[in-house]
Amino acid sequence: MGLIVWDNGRVRRAKLEDYMDAVYILLNLIPPGMVTSYSTIAKILKVNSRLIGRILALNRDLIIVPCHRVVRSNGSLGGYSRGVMFKRKLLELEGVAFNNLRVSRRCFLENLL
Repeated sequence: MGLIVWDNGRVRRAKLEDYMDAVYILLNLIPPGMVTSYSTIAKILKVNSRLIGRILALNRDLIIVPCHRVVRSNGSLGGYSRGVMFKRKLLELEGVAFNNLRVSRRCFLENLL
């Protein structure tokens, strides 16, 4: 069914901007040193994980909205507008552990829940 929004006293289907707002709010709940996956966010919002990737690609406030904390469910980094090595460096600076080229499973937020 998708996201339903209360807008000036009316209920309506969500627009892309509404999903962007929801994703950015969720991203700000991920603490430094932890990551989540595109598919986890997609499940929460009941959308396709490709939409989450597209929304993250539109992010212009890269540090304020920490889209670098979203990785693929297998721990590989996925994309990043500044390059994957920059994304890895940001994650390492925040304390995210890696096993070779993948984020350690212990750094996935959903493993703490």
